[in-house]
Amino acid sequence: MNNNHQDGGGPSNDGSYIKRLIYLFGIVYFAQGLAQASGLISQPLSFYLKEVMHFDEAQSTAYLAVLTIPWLIKPLYGLVSDFIPLFGYRRKTWLLALNAMSAGAFFWLTGLSDASLIVSALLLTAVGTAASDVIVDAVMVENGQKYNMVGKFQSVQWFWFYTAQIATSIAGGWIAGGSDPASALHTAALITMCAPATVALLAWFGLKEDKSRINTVEMKKTALSLGEAFKSPTLWGVITFLAFYNFSPSFGTPMYYHMVAKLKFSQEFIGTLGAIGSAGAVIGTFLYGWYFTKKTLHFQLTFAILAGAIGTFSYLSVVQNSPMAGAIMVGLSLVFGAAGAIATLTVLSLAGRACPKKAEGFTFAALMSVYNGFAQLSAIVGSWMFVHWFDRSLSPLIIVSGVFTLACFLLVPLLKGVSDDAESGNGK
Repeated sequence: MNNNHQDGGGPSNDGSYIKRLIYLFGIVYFAQGLAQASGLISQPLSFYLKEVMHFDEAQSTAYLAVLTIPWLIKPLYGLVSDFIPLFGYRRKTWLLALNAMSAGAFFWLTGLSDASLIVSALLLTAVGTAASDVIVDAVMVENGQKYNMVGKFQSVQWFWFYTAQIATSIAGGWIAGGSDPASALHTAALITMCAPATVALLAWFGLKEDKSRINTVEMKKTALSLGEAFKSPTLWGVITFLAFYNFSPSFGTPMYYHMVAKLKFSQEFIGTLGAIGSAGAVIGTFLYGWYFTKKTLHFQLTFAILAGAIGTFSYLSVVQNSPMAGAIMVGLSLVFGAAGAIATLTVLSLAGRACPKKAEGFTFAALMSVYNGFAQLSAIVGSWMFVHWFDRSLSPLIIVSGVFTLACFLLVPLLKGVSDDAESGNGK
């Protein structure tokens, strides 16, 4: 979400509540970075699927794809939270219930070994995390606009999210490398359980919220606004761009298998690479706010496409094992972690600018669902091509992925209806 509000302090008597919100947003986003499928559980789970379930790259990707389904229906959570209070509250009770469910599912996971039950437990955690993300963003927007602190709140959220990513990458690698696959998975689940449990308690005791009732009038107004929103050719141009931009066949899972089987990287080192990539992403967010928000959208998109393609092709340098493979991966993780963050924020900016008035929240969530959905489709297609088309050869998959990214230049004309003005405000 891209917002241009200038930060400012709220009324003096609200100062303590603003501080409480800052703590809440920081802890919630740290918890989300810890609890989502790409968090602490990620590497122990991949390790378990490879070593215990004996899944190949395509099977692992298809298995994990289920966990993205809750992220594809984010607009639904927003509508439910906006218009259907739970026990009289639109936010805090939903956050309490959803995060309690996630904590319970992680605890359930600590005693599971069957693949179908594991994915069921993880699916429950994904529902809780995705819905919680939408609701917390709604709380952030409501209070950010009220106290003129949207930029401040967003910076807190992203800082702690990427901090969590750094911590979980290192910890996940050490957990996976320090015990057998089953024990690693169960240990990661037990630790992760603490994150949503903490959010549940903080949401209940840390949020001030008036009781409300179902508002059918506002529901009808929102429905009409949404109908008008999706008649916009510009919006459909943005949808097409987002879909294609994220569809370049991904080599994420094949690369993990490649690092383990051919490059002989330890689980600890793979985790460290993830942490380095997240550290690069922190740098990228600062660069985006300091430099790229001052440039036109066309400039940002050009950078995003070129950086994505160059970053993709650069991985050709580690297809073959060499004494320098580890050092090269460190450099790639850092540099393209930063570039990837800039590209992601550019796409978020594009999506934010394309949202029509009176339907901003739902439309943005819908665009992010398209973005997330095609990213997962890319992972599935990439792994399938790797196994069935390229006979587990990484080079052609990397080349195809890079070419797809470059082809996004052909879609830029579809975005001519989106504002191309440089921004002076805060970028998320």
